[in-house]
Amino acid sequence: AEFSELNLAAYVTGGCMVDMQVVRNGTKVVRSFKPDFILVRQHAYSMALGEDYRSLVIGLQYGGLPAINSLYSVYNFCSKPWVFSQLIKIFHTLGPEKFPLVEQTFFPNHKPMVLSNGLLSMSLSFLS
Repeated sequence: AEFSELNLAAYVTGGCMVDMQVVRNGTKVVRSFKPDFILVRQHAYSMALGEDYRSLVIGLQYGGLPAINSLYSVYNFCSKPWVFSQLIKIFHTLGPEKFPLVEQTFFPNHKPMVLSNGLLSMSLSFLS
């Protein structure tokens, strides 16, 4: 099932109960069950509208549901800069010959990328 078809409730002592929407004979039916384990094959987060399923991953982790691929890694892969920072650790351990990376720069927001006022206004006047 896709994340968009799931809803869940997670309990400290009771694990997870998952509701899954399925289509039977053209009618949407909700099936509830307690999964034994999960295999995640879909990204849990996308910047597209309505495609943030991190709360479902948190719920699965909260309920202690075993997963083929760790829910910790699924959640961490929701942020590309976070993943790249992990690759940087490997880069520093193995070196650029054994683990080359494409040079990138991270800015926590747009402010460091804005040019000083004089250069910015000069660039804007050149564009107009």
